[in-house]
Amino acid sequence: MLDRRTLIALGLAGLLAACGTPDPNPLSRAARGEMQLADIEVTAQGAGFESGAARDYASRIAPDLDAALSREFADRLERGGQWRMLVEVSRLNLAGGTATALGRDQSRLSGAVRVIDPAGALRASYTIQVLAGEAAESRTGTLLGAVANSARGYYRELVAGFARDARAQVLGADLPGQRMVRRISN
Repeated sequence: MLDRRTLIALGLAGLLAACGTPDPNPLSRAARGEMQLADIEVTAQGAGFESGAARDYASRIAPDLDAALSREFADRLERGGQWRMLVEVSRLNLAGGTATALGRDQSRLSGAVRVIDPAGALRASYTIQVLAGEAAESRTGTLLGAVANSARGYYRELVAGFARDARAQVLGADLPGQRMVRRISN
């Protein structure tokens, strides 16, 4: 059994370890707090579209991702903002429901997010990869997954997930309920 002094020492050691952990975000907390975006620019030129279904979305991915990011960063987009966000889609794969359910393929969206400060300097760069769909664990699950899931559904899931991950990486994770309050107030 641990005595009282040992428990206090372990608690203090844990507290010191947590305080000494460096923030992996290249932007300081102050920069993240004051950041107001002038615009978000998304490009998919040069992206690898790894499946026939992905190629069907080649002309839509940039505007759809731009719209999702604009919704996700709505509280940071304002007139007079001076920061810029540049997003470059590097690859998109959309698997069908059957291939996903059988574990043969998985949908994924990868790209880079770059944050440019008011002086025009690159302040931060983030790599984002989002996955959608998992192999089924049973024959019944395989049948249901093959019927219920589609490349279109995975596409929507990837775009929304990319936008959420971009916000979490750039500004930090939301507290529970904070995302919902932000969406309601905008």
